[in-house]
Amino acid sequence: MIPIQEVDFHTDKKVFYKLHIISSTGTTPFFAEVFVYDSELDPPFTSTVNFHQNFQNSKAAFTHVLNWVKSYSQRHGYTVNLINNPCNCEFLSKADQQQSVQSAGLKIQVKVNGT
Repeated sequence: MIPIQEVDFHTDKKVFYKLHIISSTGTTPFFAEVFVYDSELDPPFTSTVNFHQNFQNSKAAFTHVLNWVKSYSQRHGYTVNLINNPCNCEFLSKADQQQSVQSAGLKIQVKVNGT
């Protein structure tokens, strides 16, 4: 099985992003992709965004996607209001994610398994 970490981002407008941080070996390099479900568009928009680059660590992958999600949300008038790791933290700890969230200027508490 390929190691993967899922992180869910929710907004105030029922727009949903699912980040996958992937490493075929559990170590460098890391890859990232995001599934986007934008129910605010007519018709609703779904897409998988692949970031065609290698990341040296899982925090770099998370931070890159976090900034992309923040930018996409701002362009469309959405506010990210929940970040949750539904399946624990395979690579990047809650504390490291929280540090990236705060550095991005978001006032959100990162959750793991909903708490």
